[in-house]
Amino acid sequence: MIKRLLSTAILSAACSLTYAQTSGFLTASLNRLNWSGSTIARSNVGPIGQKAHFTYLEIEAGKLGEWGDLYGFADIENPHHANDYERDPRGNRRFVLKLVGRHQLSKIAGVPLFAYAQIYDLRDKDFFDQNRVFGLSTELSEGKLWIKPFLGVHQEFKSGIGAQFNGGMAGYVAGYDFSLAGQALSVTQWHETEFSRRSQFLTMAEPDRIVTGHRSGQNGAVSLWWKIAADISTGLSYRYANHKLGVAGIEDGWIITVKYHFK
Repeated sequence: MIKRLLSTAILSAACSLTYAQTSGFLTASLNRLNWSGSTIARSNVGPIGQKAHFTYLEIEAGKLGEWGDLYGFADIENPHHANDYERDPRGNRRFVLKLVGRHQLSKIAGVPLFAYAQIYDLRDKDFFDQNRVFGLSTELSEGKLWIKPFLGVHQEFKSGIGAQFNGGMAGYVAGYDFSLAGQALSVTQWHETEFSRRSQFLTMAEPDRIVTGHRSGQNGAVSLWWKIAADISTGLSYRYANHKLGVAGIEDGWIITVKYHFK
């Protein structure tokens, strides 16, 4: 399964390289996620959802056209470790793939309406979780500020449970480009709210016990980006979640990124 996912990711990146030569983009980045002390303390006394700092490599690509847009990334977490890291299973090598597609259906009073589809897939040695969202999206912009909200039904395919309906998901990606002291900067955010989740997907950890989490959960990040050169940027992201990632409570951390933009 992992080989199949990697093949899909490589194929997606290869296709996106062609896109990057027209109106798309292709990047590769080195990232480090450090969870907050409170997140480490809370998650690691629970029986599931345990957290540790980790490094990951990412390929990210996108394509924009009059028909809509495509976006995706493929991550390898803990690339310097084995799939079965004997010293600490929190350090296992993991594989993540996300694909998002929007196809324009029409315009209403000049505002576009898109069909929306999203797949997010996480693979660990003895665990997998795939989230599928199908719905509608739009986009709004004013000057250098833009936002792309979406709303859809949520199906989840998870180890030990199978593929089942799991409520709905609403969210957005947004950004604002600006300059300061002659430097090119931008602020971006992605956010997802899951709602009306089914009980079979709500097994979460509190210190020393398993509980049933809330029927809604929050997940996202806010980032500040600095374009150092035409093909290099760096970023600092605040990562947050609430009743997600296996823990019944708030989790947060910081991600440092160095990114190369292919021509």
